Amino acid sequence: MTTFLSNRAIYKSVICDLVPQVRERLRIATADIKDMYVETGGRDMVPFLAVLDRMRKRGVEIRLIHAKEPGPNWRENFDRYPGLWDGWRGEYCRDCGRREHCGDPVV
Repeated sequence: MTTFLSNRAIYKSVICDLVPQVRERLRIATADIKDMYVETGGRDMVPFLAVLDRMRKRGVEIRLIHAKEPGPNWRENFDRYPGLWDGWRGEYCRDCGRREHCGDPVV
């Protein structure tokens, strides 16, 4: 079954519900990495990097492909999760020749 998602439905269905359930590998392709905060139940909001860090601790391999260098807020938050540093598979596409305009979490 194919389901069309847009706007808030993408955030809720994919980012909040599906991504944290990944068991082995998570691949995310995006044009611009943002310092995103996500709902964890109720009114609590945590950095998306905290979600990724918990996944890494469970043994999930995480790979991120982005076309634009992350901003200072994202980098500052990233520094709060030293466990992500060693196994981080982030790829900045400086030499892509064109800017990617996509957002493709593969679950």
